[in-house]
Amino acid sequence: MTYRDQRGRDGQSLAPSATPILIIDGDRNVGVSLAFMLGVSGYDDVRYVRSAARAIAVAEKYRPAIVFLEIELAGGEGYELASQLRRNAKQRAIRLIALTTDSEHASRDQARNAGFDRFLVKPATQDELDKCLGKMPASAS
Repeated sequence: MTYRDQRGRDGQSLAPSATPILIIDGDRNVGVSLAFMLGVSGYDDVRYVRSAARAIAVAEKYRPAIVFLEIELAGGEGYELASQLRRNAKQRAIRLIALTTDSEHASRDQARNAGFDRFLVKPATQDELDKCLGKMPASAS
């Protein structure tokens, strides 16, 4: 069971799950840590990218059911990317989870208005991640 970063390097994950998850965050440490935590939670089909351009290409091919997206990506590019991912998903379900360091209610409202399903403040604990994932199905249908 592995996760792949944008360069295709493999890293160990801890538990099986067929739910495809994409992490989009400019900080590699955040991406790798979140992928590891997802493995602890039972998700082993996790991809990670650092840029919006790469995210679109990977999402079209990989077809994730859940996307963790840093909303501050490259100066706020995360909001536009969220809209684009929703448009590209068309008929299939996709769950968008906003990643941010800003815990203010205004940020949560802005994320909700941009089409995010959930909001996760980073750095998140394992319990916070599990709680966030517990509110949505493990796989989209």
